[in-house]
Amino acid sequence: MLHLIGTGLYYLNDMPIRALDALGASSEVFLESYTNLIDTGYKSELEEKIMNKIKTIGREDVESAFLVEKARSADIALLVPGDPLAATTHMALISQCIKENVQYRIIHASSIFSAVGETGLSMYKFGGASSIPIYYENFHPDSFMDVIKANREIGLHSLVLLEAKSEEEFVKTGDALEIINNAAVKRGMEPVKPAEVVVVSRLGSETQVIATLDELSTEPLPPTALIIPGNLSRIENEFLQELRRRQSERPSV
Repeated sequence: MLHLIGTGLYYLNDMPIRALDALGASSEVFLESYTNLIDTGYKSELEEKIMNKIKTIGREDVESAFLVEKARSADIALLVPGDPLAATTHMALISQCIKENVQYRIIHASSIFSAVGETGLSMYKFGGASSIPIYYENFHPDSFMDVIKANREIGLHSLVLLEAKSEEEFVKTGDALEIINNAAVKRGMEPVKPAEVVVVSRLGSETQVIATLDELSTEPLPPTALIIPGNLSRIENEFLQELRRRQSERPSV
């Protein structure tokens, strides 16, 4: 059996308590961190709790038959940052289990898709999410803008995840807005103003940041995301105004 377990937003105790039983029953435990940048400092502490080593694996192992083949004859667990089904990669893994008649169990956890509610924007009014990858020479995709455009046309909020490979290599918020606006111009859209963009960083942690982009004085640490609001209700608008007021009173972010 494959136990697909969400670790939650940030800390060890964000993980559901019942996940400990599944981890304790697993002969092997794996951790993937390529779908999100996480603090793996909890790893040794968790290994002590479950009395088992946690092996970090990459995209190739998750997307291959590696895990499914192991789960065919033993109980194994895969730890996933956030909620285990937030990334399409893990949906494909479950689909593979179904096709191969391999048993699986999913243990859900908190993720950015629920935590964005702390911005005051209604989760019911978010449209499709998209992501901006790290740009390299000859690699400048902008298909994310099609998602943002579709959301804006019907007044929905857009959550844009920013890729991060480490605390040194990640998409910075200001660069992300420039990329968005370049893509918007190509599609005949109005550019997005910094004051219209909500930045979220390290949601669920003690150092989380929620601020409008124009109020940031320093670059927040990843994982980060931008929210481009759609049509605002009175309550949402009041919440954002209060956010700006509180942010302006702080010495720096």
